[in-house]
Amino acid sequence: MRRGAWGILKSYLQFRKKCLPKGGYGIHSPFVFELYTNVIAGNTNEAIFESIEAYRKEMLSCDIGIIRKSVAESLNGGFRGELVKLSRIARTVSVPPHLGRLLYRLVKHFQPQVMLELGTSVGISSMYMAQANPNGTLYTIEGNEAVFGIAQKRFQAMGLTNIKPICGTFETELPHLAKKVSNFDFVFIDGDHNGTKLLQYFNVILSKLNENSIVMVDDIRWSNDMEDAWRELKANRQVSVSIDLFRCGVLFFRHGIAKQNFILRYGPF
Repeated sequence: MRRGAWGILKSYLQFRKKCLPKGGYGIHSPFVFELYTNVIAGNTNEAIFESIEAYRKEMLSCDIGIIRKSVAESLNGGFRGELVKLSRIARTVSVPPHLGRLLYRLVKHFQPQVMLELGTSVGISSMYMAQANPNGTLYTIEGNEAVFGIAQKRFQAMGLTNIKPICGTFETELPHLAKKVSNFDFVFIDGDHNGTKLLQYFNVILSKLNENSIVMVDDIRWSNDMEDAWRELKANRQVSVSIDLFRCGVLFFRHGIAKQNFILRYGPF
């Protein structure tokens, strides 16, 4: 269950008590210090940001009703019947600008060749990642058929041929994709906000990760079980470095680095 306002405030106050100050002070890992000062806390302003944010504005002003019917419901003959404006989906589900830019900077810096996104939504986060490395391939999975169609059309219109959109459930499509690719260099999980399922998805991709892979998880404080799952992820023996940015968390698997967990401020937090 998603936390209410009080639960989020309580979690944020706990975060602020533990986090290091902005500016990189107190970060004693050379790898994390360089990453934080030059990438995470960077202030890039690329021309492509304008086109992506223009698309966001278009979606935020769109009053088209989207039926929230997932692929799983279609296969089971079910029908939720809930009609939601596209503007609401863009406002509540899409990554905010500061997080989109963080995705862009991480991909731009590390240049992962094979990227995976769980939760395409209207495609804003996909655009940030795909344009940060045009030579890489981004597989993005979305379970809502109507939203998937909107994102797919926009990818085509923007000429983002390095995005390979997949419509289906994570439970079905992720194992199939994992069998096809040799590895995942960058993974962004922003779909099913369920701690148990998050751990299941992580276990599916774990064998496809290498020491240079990066896994970024959004909404790690969405609920108690999501935060519990985040704790379990960063405790995984293959994780060498974890960075908690309050809203999202980033995992690294580098060899030769002592296991460390960092709680750092970023963006509005």
